Amino acid sequence: MDKPLSALARFLALLLALLLVLSLPLALFAFNLRQIIFNPEPVKRILTDELTNSDLAPVALEWFSDQRAQLRVERGEALTGDEEPDIVLLMSFLDREDWRQIKTEVLTDEMVSAWITSFVDAFFAWLESSDAAPQISLDMRSFRERVNSEHGIQAIQIAYGELEPCTVDQITDFEKRLEDAPANMQVLYNLCEFPDPWHEDQFKDYLATLSKTANQIPDDLDVIAELAHAGSDPTAALQSFRQIYHQLRTGLGYAWLVPLILLLLILALAVRSMRSLGSWWGIPLLIGGLLTIVLALLHPSLLSSPLVVGAISIIPELVRSDLQRLMLRLAGTVFQPVLIQGMVVALLGVILLAAGLLTKKKEPATEPPPQN
Repeated sequence: MDKPLSALARFLALLLALLLVLSLPLALFAFNLRQIIFNPEPVKRILTDELTNSDLAPVALEWFSDQRAQLRVERGEALTGDEEPDIVLLMSFLDREDWRQIKTEVLTDEMVSAWITSFVDAFFAWLESSDAAPQISLDMRSFRERVNSEHGIQAIQIAYGELEPCTVDQITDFEKRLEDAPANMQVLYNLCEFPDPWHEDQFKDYLATLSKTANQIPDDLDVIAELAHAGSDPTAALQSFRQIYHQLRTGLGYAWLVPLILLLLILALAVRSMRSLGSWWGIPLLIGGLLTIVLALLHPSLLSSPLVVGAISIIPELVRSDLQRLMLRLAGTVFQPVLIQGMVVALLGVILLAAGLLTKKKEPATEPPPQN
């Protein structure tokens, strides 16, 4: 038979049981999060699968192409400008399906895998260094060669196919500009599909523009410099991220100790038999396990707002929504085992609670004191 607990011991045990319920989901999340964010291999695996099988690559390709085209205009290397932004405007005509097709032409899975390996390895190396920003350099030579091959021609054909046929006014405008231009001066075609006899020459002009744009791609692309040029200098945000990362690594490494210590304290304060073990351990484990299951199932809606206002805000808006989905998938990789572990904890609570109830039934009735 259990010895009665003092009021103070019961109060402390109840308080510890409540803390145990709240700490269990956090400890399980912390344990699984640590397995992901401090291990580059699962990050590489998820990123590779996402970039080869989702729209993130087409969206990133759209952003990158627009940046390179804009850079040629700014440097005065393109025969375009504010009045005739041909290649830049052409990019705006392409929808997501066009970019999917272009991605198939100019990006191979091998390129994507190599870039992700370089990116993740450089990023994790920077986390352990004192550098201001990661030195992320992507080998672009294979990409440039593929753009300058028949695959680039097919990509231009996809973009060219989005042009509307020229109107009579557009053709007249081109002929007038061609007539007024000095000898040997190149005259840009209006951004529409010209009929013969200009059709073939117009297509060759776009191929030449593609080749010039591709040749501006360096052998090794500095990702941080590209982000800075796009107006999203991430240096300050990265410094904050690294500080948080190291704090998380230390904190997450010891998170599992919190529920363990709470269980031991409850054991010392309140557990006097198998029956009380079922009550004081079983009930908190059952409730904590159920709470873990609920949080694991609701994690997409719980994480959406913090992601929007957090680190993802440094990313250009064009790729932000797709990157947000990727980060939610990474979170799903963490919460999937959390869901299973929450079920195991809840089941353990049920077992302990049932064992306590069975023990109570088996206990013999207390003999009444003998009458004098």
